[in-house]
Amino acid sequence: MAAYVVIARLLAALLLAALCGGARAAAVPQTVSFPSLERDAAGRNVALRGFLLLPRTPRPAAGYPAVVALHGCGGLYSRRKGHEAELSERMVARAELYLADGFAVLFPDSFGSREVREVCTVKIGERTITAYRRRLDALAALDYLAHRGDIAAERVALLGWSHGGSTVLQSINVRDPEVAAFRAASPVFFRAAVAFYPGCSSPAKALEHWQPGVPTRIHVGALDDWTPMQACVGLGHAMAARGEDFDVATYAGAYHGFDAPSGRLVHRDDVPNGVHPGRGVTVGPNPGARAIASVRVRAFLRDRLAP
Repeated sequence: MAAYVVIARLLAALLLAALCGGARAAAVPQTVSFPSLERDAAGRNVALRGFLLLPRTPRPAAGYPAVVALHGCGGLYSRRKGHEAELSERMVARAELYLADGFAVLFPDSFGSREVREVCTVKIGERTITAYRRRLDALAALDYLAHRGDIAAERVALLGWSHGGSTVLQSINVRDPEVAAFRAASPVFFRAAVAFYPGCSSPAKALEHWQPGVPTRIHVGALDDWTPMQACVGLGHAMAARGEDFDVATYAGAYHGFDAPSGRLVHRDDVPNGVHPGRGVTVGPNPGARAIASVRVRAFLRDRLAP
């Protein structure tokens, strides 16, 4: 837990520095813990840790609308050398945007809570933490927020990136027995879902067993060779035929991780998965795609999380 206190302080410093031009939105992160709906071998709920940030704006009478933000396969923390104890740059950048819009932001740490750093370099069939398992973390995060007096329980959205985006698609599947049971027993469910470059092949192959329970938006790069857009586009067509509120936005010239706030395109030879297994993948920012996606996502969330 001491490490989490250090990380919380680092995160606070990063956010305060980034938001110095708009101090009213700056927030001090709270280290939080809550039980996942997943149980361990002994039958105990897995203990999750994470960070909760509340806007500096006065709390609305009904509480703050909120976003549950799910990290990707690289985990919640930075990959930059010497900055491994800090929240990833993408997560910090996203927190700034959503806090400025008046949303609370909860970052569940699915990996660190299970003593795992990352799974990007692990073959899909050998991963011990899957998107399917993490859906129970996402539902638990919603339940945790729903029991806080400072959160508008009926106005919570679910967002995720890469592995977290795949988790989003698993978490909103109301044809999944556990998701359906949660939804039936809970007075609230997510109001909206956004997945950045998720793996769509699983829901696309199981259409009769997959149905989004909330309006959903997917954002994926046209050149993504890690989680290719084709499966997501096909899923979008299938959902359109059903009349679901589901849309897939593709971005020309963009690769996996196109919304990164900085950096450059790199080829990751250490990733064994992707379109060409064993040959690596390309990741990195596309400023134009990032800007367009940010506008679209913020508009979508403002509309869906409005009172």
